Amino acid sequence: MTTIATPLSGPVVVPGSRQRASAGPVVVALDDDGNARTLLRHGRHLAARLRVPLRAAYVWSDCRPPECAHHRRCHRDLGEACRLLTALIDDHLPADAAGQVERDVVHAVDPAAALVTLSASASMLVVGSSSDCPRDSAELGGTTRRLLGRTRCPVMVVPRATGPRNRFW
Repeated sequence: MTTIATPLSGPVVVPGSRQRASAGPVVVALDDDGNARTLLRHGRHLAARLRVPLRAAYVWSDCRPPECAHHRRCHRDLGEACRLLTALIDDHLPADAAGQVERDVVHAVDPAAALVTLSASASMLVVGSSSDCPRDSAELGGTTRRLLGRTRCPVMVVPRATGPRNRFW
């Protein structure tokens, strides 16, 4: 199990495998886990600093009982997954900023592998430390653990948002 020494107090950047920086977008990986506001804030700031576009990515997969008790990532079709991503962006960014965000919805069995693929054209990939682990935990979530050391671009790991953990969808 991948852990960090103490709970994250702020974002941590882990290098990717690419030697030179890309001028591609900052890709923010979103999910219905209560972290969207924090992730979009960090991604938006970083994209402005690097002067590159901000892209929000949502990877959804088919329901996989028993791990999935019909909660996040379960959609009937691509349209429903797109509506979730749009709702997350519209709810957590000002209207003018939301209109400028590039969007990428990917249907994949393995979310980590899909994000590794998206990292090939990105300047930075922004992910949450975990969707499922407690806020004060030093443990990284499964997708985040599987990303580290595999991406082409650097990965910014952002600690879970504080406050109530309300699912959006």
